[in-house]
Amino acid sequence: MGIGELRETLNRMVNDQFDTPEFTHFFSVRWTLPRAKFYVIHNALYVRNRRDCWGYVQGGSPLEVKALIWKHEEDELIKDPRCGTDHFTLCIKQGEVVGLKEDEIRQAEPIPSVRAAFYAWTHLAKDRPWLEAFTASSILERRNNSQIVKGGGMSARLGQRWIEDLGFKWEQMPAKDVHRNADVAHSDMMEGVFETYAATEGERQAVIRAAYESLQIDRAFRGALADAMERVN
Repeated sequence: MGIGELRETLNRMVNDQFDTPEFTHFFSVRWTLPRAKFYVIHNALYVRNRRDCWGYVQGGSPLEVKALIWKHEEDELIKDPRCGTDHFTLCIKQGEVVGLKEDEIRQAEPIPSVRAAFYAWTHLAKDRPWLEAFTASSILERRNNSQIVKGGGMSARLGQRWIEDLGFKWEQMPAKDVHRNADVAHSDMMEGVFETYAATEGERQAVIRAAYESLQIDRAFRGALADAMERVN
């Protein structure tokens, strides 16, 4: 398997993700304001878990990759020039639009199945060899890249559903609006890592294995959210 075939395989995997039962279920749920509140809270917790995972990945990575992740996390944790703030603050702003107070997000606890997904992602980031850990986190950026995913990545599709079901406009969805663009750049930023460090067949198979496992967790996460949102009136 060459690097081009590896890239095509990863692209196919993130496209196929949207045809899985869990993703199909998630996107079939009709959005209401209470469901939007539930989602915003759990998406903020997801963003926090991403920061934990990328921190573990950075700690185990080679120096050049550490610098790349540092740049990525500077957007997420400190200030993204696309929005003038960090991405967790964007979640707070998104919450305000649907009627959530900041403390309701900052003090929230995930539902049990979502907590399990977060622990699983943390395990991949903390306990796998660095290239697998890197892949497990970067594949989620790739899954959100609308230049790769036909029909739009996660943020683009969610934004469209909020427009259709809730009557929102893109400017009312700062977290989704920024991420539908930011994750294109973030995904592209990571591309060179595989070209440099996935040089052997064994390393490329490890990349595919880690991507597969992370996307499996992603399916469990989205399926759990869908089940829970259907119980929210």
